[in-house]
Amino acid sequence: MYGENGARMRTELAALLRQHRVMHRLAADSPATRAEVGQQILRFRHTLLVWCAQAIGVAQPLTFPNIPQKPADPFRATNDHGAAASELSRALQLARDQATTRAASSTELATPSSNDVVEHWRLAARAAALAEHDTAPNLTVHLTAAQARTIAGDVAAISQALVVLDRRYRNTPDWQSLAGCDRLGWAALATALDVSLGQPDYSVDQTGWRPRTKPIPGPAKPGVLGVLQAEHNLLVRLKSCPNAMNLRLIVDSQRLLTSRLIPYAERVDPDLAEQWRARTATYSRIQRELRNVGGRIGNGAGATAEAANAVSRMKALPSGTVIEPRMLGGFQTLFRRIDERISDVLEAGVERGAFVQRVTVPRLVSGEGRLVQPVRERFVPVARAADLEVIRTAREHLRPRAEPAVTSPGTSRVDLHAALIHRPSEKGARPDVPYF
Repeated sequence: MYGENGARMRTELAALLRQHRVMHRLAADSPATRAEVGQQILRFRHTLLVWCAQAIGVAQPLTFPNIPQKPADPFRATNDHGAAASELSRALQLARDQATTRAASSTELATPSSNDVVEHWRLAARAAALAEHDTAPNLTVHLTAAQARTIAGDVAAISQALVVLDRRYRNTPDWQSLAGCDRLGWAALATALDVSLGQPDYSVDQTGWRPRTKPIPGPAKPGVLGVLQAEHNLLVRLKSCPNAMNLRLIVDSQRLLTSRLIPYAERVDPDLAEQWRARTATYSRIQRELRNVGGRIGNGAGATAEAANAVSRMKALPSGTVIEPRMLGGFQTLFRRIDERISDVLEAGVERGAFVQRVTVPRLVSGEGRLVQPVRERFVPVARAADLEVIRTAREHLRPRAEPAVTSPGTSRVDLHAALIHRPSEKGARPDVPYF
């Protein structure tokens, strides 16, 4: 995710900013060794520049989407919002295109270094290479303007760090300074100030590329792990929409599984037990309401089998089994995702006409003399999703509530900001402490 890779870049750059006396740290052997190490650092730095140019290019059109962007001096009194981000984008592209060193290879990014300085650069560059997947244009189409401004602020902070480190490493043999270094520094500062005027949305840390979720193969795991395995596989199998009959079986399995887990949760977390009681009641209600829903479109046989495995393995647990809080948290995470997926299945089934509703058709009672007159029923298409009781129940009770917006910038952002403005202590202030 973007949050993990971005935090890694900021953490490593903050550690580099707190390192002084760089020449002594690079290599004490010879100028040739320092030059070799310096060239490796330049390749790592170029990888960071490539990501910064890509990320600001993706975030720039979204930072101020309602105001046309015009080229302007970011320090001139003007109302042209977004000019600072445009200038930063141009400065990063200039520094990237005029660099003579190539980006670090995959082998370099994956090979640890014994030098502490080079290792920090390597970890930062590796995170930047991974972050290129998180800020790819096809993965950022759903970003909001506030999330894009957060990315722009992160790029501005990293660019400032690169400018500071470029000045600090200038005495390295064969060192190549950033093209337009002063321009890049001022543009990064202007962008950081421009972005800080609004309210950033740090939920962007939860976006980005994620590996494809796959079923857990093999035989059933022992004990509670087997239940978690089946529940995880159920979530994966629910990617395909089941038909109405299989959906009823899956809903019933969630009701049974949750009700059997409540006694285990009461021993550890009574609040979690109350949430699962409410979930059991919700699934009982959905199961009753699904009796009036039919449809043969879809399959879901694999998901139904995994749901049955979860219930059977839960019933087979010994009565004295102890479920750790970490495992209860795993069940809660799976429950939230399954609830959301079942809600999506219900909504999508109605929209594409896979589900129909059972209705009672009025009929004339004939004088045949029978004591019981059968009810005449028929399945009809659903005009609106809100007409179904099960849809209303899923929207109001089953679908997880949206998590509140993240307002904390996180430790890595605060740490990088502190490293950018920090000053080293005076020489000789404490002879027993080495000056860095």
